[in-house]
Amino acid sequence: MKKPPVHILLDPEKCRGCGLCMDVCKRGVMEVREGENACGCRPVIVVHPEKCVLCGLCIAVCPLHVISLKK
Repeated sequence: MKKPPVHILLDPEKCRGCGLCMDVCKRGVMEVREGENACGCRPVIVVHPEKCVLCGLCIAVCPLHVISLKK
């Protein structure tokens, strides 16, 4: 039986752009977005989801818990 795909989700409107997720991600899944969100921050966004191996390190280090996995 085939497993359903899992996707990494990051809420750019709640992200404060600290970059901790990018620091722990060795696969280059995320980058800082051009422009500011509603909080006046330059948030991190998922730009290469196909590179994600679902290790969960970005989820573990996010202080605001704006990163999650969705099946």
